[in-house]
Amino acid sequence: MLHFQVNKGERHRITRSGITRGSLWVAPRTDGYCITPAGEVETLMYDFLHTNFGNERGEDYKGRWKWWNITDCGDVARVIQHFAEPKDMTPNESAATTL
Repeated sequence: MLHFQVNKGERHRITRSGITRGSLWVAPRTDGYCITPAGEVETLMYDFLHTNFGNERGEDYKGRWKWWNITDCGDVARVIQHFAEPKDMTPNESAATTL
């Protein structure tokens, strides 16, 4: 089960049942969306994001969080859908899934 939280400002935090340390952050930008997996979610999502959207576009000044800029809303939906899927699903299986 996913849980959505809008923090102060426009950053949206998505957590998932069973993951206690980490979340997926989605922030709207003028040219798309900034997707930032944190904690356990980075380990879970890195291969999927890298395979489907290339190298991360940056990281915070301490090197803790990496982010991807994604311009298509449908791709953001794919990221969220992949996050909602069981951990043992491979990136290729998830990429074939459509909303």
